[in-house]
Amino acid sequence: MTAYMVVTLDVHDPSWVKDYMTAVPDIYETYGGKRIASSGPVSVVEGDAPTPKTMILFTFPTEKAIHDFLADPAYAPWKEQRLKGASTTIWTFENKLRPDQR
Repeated sequence: MTAYMVVTLDVHDPSWVKDYMTAVPDIYETYGGKRIASSGPVSVVEGDAPTPKTMILFTFPTEKAIHDFLADPAYAPWKEQRLKGASTTIWTFENKLRPDQR
């Protein structure tokens, strides 16, 4: 069942972003991950959650694949750079919508 990873990102030091965006796709693609959307400005239309500057949506074959990607030693230095240069929140979930549901 397809799993999704939603990342909110507020970059306060962009010095790491270019190298991160060059290197990290090769790592998450090893786990079947695909970046399917990346936002510009985000709008909250309901509720009172903080508004991130950027949201990114990924798909993976399973939620385990997401956790394996995030725990990969090859990703560790990039994760460290991301955590130093940005405030992030990551959510994961598996799609429970059946094909017959709308």
